[in-house]
Amino acid sequence: MPPAGCGCYAACVSRNLPPAYAGWERHEPAFRRMATPELVLEVQDGSPDRRLAALSVIDLSEVDQAIVEDWIRTLPEPEANELAGAIPALRQNASYAEEARWVEIARRGYQRRRLPTFLVMLMSALEALEARACAESASAWETTADWLGDMYDQAAADRNKEALNDLSLFVFESYLGHPAVFEAFCGVIVRHARFAREVSANPSVYLAGLPLASQRRALEEAAGAGGLPFDQSWQALQEQA
Repeated sequence: MPPAGCGCYAACVSRNLPPAYAGWERHEPAFRRMATPELVLEVQDGSPDRRLAALSVIDLSEVDQAIVEDWIRTLPEPEANELAGAIPALRQNASYAEEARWVEIARRGYQRRRLPTFLVMLMSALEALEARACAESASAWETTADWLGDMYDQAAADRNKEALNDLSLFVFESYLGHPAVFEAFCGVIVRHARFAREVSANPSVYLAGLPLASQRRALEEAAGAGGLPFDQSWQALQEQA
């Protein structure tokens, strides 16, 4: 994910933006010279193209949290995606509490909007906490892992295939090396036969590179929850490695 405020998210999806956002890029040079309060006014009152440009350069760490949360609730999807991409991470002078705050905001953003950009920024924010050896890191990972399990359960209950795929692609396929996420992953396997079948049928997608004990545990859980027999999925994993 690109750095906060670089406009890279919008640039990457410009071809898919609604016509109301056409030409948003032309505002960026002038907006980069604006103070944060001016950019906030643009997001609040500007036209769609100006709002998107403002979000592409704004420093969210200077925006009141109540305003950010209001934007999460109310901005149209293209702008909410750009907002998610502006969540700060790995800031040299940020306090640990500030870094933890962005983890919580990213969780709320995804829970409210179900946009995968919030998932990507959530995991980046967690990595930032961990990279700085923040005391809050362990509890943030544990809380997020429990939350991920809840999000998967809700998406399954809602039959939201897009959300299920996003959680698999942006979290479970990339972060199982973290113990808390692996525990959440195993819990999802146990509770959802469909996911157990998916994991056991395509074990290398999720388990390649994990310790043998973790691979074995995941496939045993999958077999017990309605997936392929352990011997079959274990053999497939060895062949796919």
